Amino acid sequence: MFNLFRPTVRELPGNNEFRIIGARNSGKTTYLAALAYWPNARLDSPIESVDPLDDETEKLINLAQDILENGMPLAGSYIVDDPDDLPSYSLSIRLKSRFGNQNFNISCKDYPGEVFSQLRGGDRQEIVGPYLDDCAEAPGLLLMIDGKGKIEDRNYSQALEIMKKELNLRLTARDQILKNYRIAIVFSKAEQSQVWLYRNKLNEFVDQKFPEVQKTMQKWSREWQCSIKYFNCSAFGMKGNPPRPNVRMMQGGGAVIDRPKFWRPFGLIVPIYWLYTGKEDSKLI
Repeated sequence: MFNLFRPTVRELPGNNEFRIIGARNSGKTTYLAALAYWPNARLDSPIESVDPLDDETEKLINLAQDILENGMPLAGSYIVDDPDDLPSYSLSIRLKSRFGNQNFNISCKDYPGEVFSQLRGGDRQEIVGPYLDDCAEAPGLLLMIDGKGKIEDRNYSQALEIMKKELNLRLTARDQILKNYRIAIVFSKAEQSQVWLYRNKLNEFVDQKFPEVQKTMQKWSREWQCSIKYFNCSAFGMKGNPPRPNVRMMQGGGAVIDRPKFWRPFGLIVPIYWLYTGKEDSKLI
């Protein structure tokens, strides 16, 4: 029997594909794993569910549960000759009824950190060229930056300047309109004190910690007349009151969830919602 009271789920219009790039250890794979797993959502969260749409994303969820929750670091991705061989992760994100019963699906690739570092290298075309070709196929980019890594500010800005020029060549060759391109710059590890202090002052954080990146991205936005926006996030989240990072540092580097029972990431959906719709909604924490 047809249920007259069953809510209709409305598909949000938007751009459902993007690429994720950033230096090694910036938190790209952990971000995706936490997003796919979506543990311990807040009761007042607008998000009804986050569901995998393919086998690769199912594997990512299993990794998040089996590895992160059991106190082991999540392995990052490694460079391959052909970016088509990288897994593509697809998720369906549904908003609750009081937020309109809306649904949007996203698909993304997580580029290995070496791609970003090789942008500043001498032989970029052989190693990075195929990734830049692949990146130009998506209408949006999520740039992940370790929020604690201010010493890398100049290196980041140099890599981004080169990336801007290379993507310009590829997008214009495809007759793509540059002003339609969107770039979300996401500062990860926002549970750490030096980032947490600026959680509500993101512009001040960028001014003080990443001025070279800011200059480069302002120039990029002016030249392309495209949309660029800053965000912060934490794949590990906080615990207790007063809040403390829910992180345990490993010997030799790396970090894992300290108290898996209280694992609640934050800031994961806001940037991809903006990449998808071009709109920001602060309720999507």
